[in-house]
Amino acid sequence: MPETEGADTGRASSKGARAQDIALALMGAGTLDPDMLAENAVWERPGGALSGRPAILRALRSARTPERIEVDQVVTHGKSGSVSGRYWMAGGDERLFCHVLRFTTAAAREIAQMVSFEHRVKTG
Repeated sequence: MPETEGADTGRASSKGARAQDIALALMGAGTLDPDMLAENAVWERPGGALSGRPAILRALRSARTPERIEVDQVVTHGKSGSVSGRYWMAGGDERLFCHVLRFTTAAAREIAQMVSFEHRVKTG
């Protein structure tokens, strides 16, 4: 498990904590309960879009875990949420990330859609 830190890791709300846990799982730094994914959930990500619970779970099993993750912001409102920050892979490859989450209801117990963005940080 990578080192994780950030202003929002204090987990002020249960919905915010759930959003952060989902984002960490998308980056290979945690697990996602399969029942949290709607059967027809969609994950749009830099490697291509995935549709359906089985395809998403296969991708999560093969995710490479960053060495370090910094969560800068967790925002939830109604049926949506976002988690953003930066992470470092082995060798110092630094990237900014944002995961946008859309739930089936405002209770945020089942994920309908995830959209992941990342941007490599140029150094030097």
